[in-house]
Amino acid sequence: MTGASQLDFVSSLELSHDPRLEAPQAGPTEDREKRRAVMRDRAAAEAAPDASADLRAAVNGGSLVSFAAGLDASEKSDVLYSTQFAQRAASAKHDRFAETDAWYRLYLEVMERLGWIGEGFAFAERSSSKGEFRMDKSALEVIGAIATGNQLAILVKALDSLKALAESDGAIRVFEMQAIAEKSGNYQLGPVDRAANGALSLALGAFRFRLNDRRRGFLFWTWGAEEVAFWAAAQKMTLNRDHYAPLRQTVISKLGAEAADYIVGLDVV
Repeated sequence: MTGASQLDFVSSLELSHDPRLEAPQAGPTEDREKRRAVMRDRAAAEAAPDASADLRAAVNGGSLVSFAAGLDASEKSDVLYSTQFAQRAASAKHDRFAETDAWYRLYLEVMERLGWIGEGFAFAERSSSKGEFRMDKSALEVIGAIATGNQLAILVKALDSLKALAESDGAIRVFEMQAIAEKSGNYQLGPVDRAANGALSLALGAFRFRLNDRRRGFLFWTWGAEEVAFWAAAQKMTLNRDHYAPLRQTVISKLGAEAADYIVGLDVV
């Protein structure tokens, strides 16, 4: 498909908007307004806003994205904005929780159109038939089968940082607003590093679940075998930045200032 056709497709997509993220509980109001101002200014100047050079991980809507050492600010920005764009395009057309199969079909199509290349994506049930079950541990097992050592190491640290946060923290609130509704959930974990050929490599883990009851901190709660049904899929993806380059500004412009509301950085040590 030609570059013009890809640009037409990306330009035609509607994006979801969650007004709850404008409320103070989504994060410190002053910080959020600064991020929104940066997004507005850079979009108006037709320049994609860069992530912080020292950013190691961030909540990005219903995803947790982590970065291995050595990636620059513009590479991190491409990952954050392209994957957020795919989430919000899918959510604009399909209910993230009630129409999960259709949501993922569009999510993956948008990722591919933006330049993310991967294959072999399919969900399989991962719930434990007996004993106890924790989503973070099961998710790490799934991603560990496809991730590099660097990717897995930074993802573990990012999850530890997320687990240590108070329930009132902006990162926790944004993630849970986007990843769970009532007793259903849909989230992604995405550690990123540089592949041997220099491309950005994403070990994408996608997870969906149903619960008997909703609880805060669902990732780290110890569930009984009868309390949760959990499905997982994983695939390696690489970003063709040459393909993404002519689409980058359209992605940023369509995301607009709201993009900053969905992104909250994590302090990873």
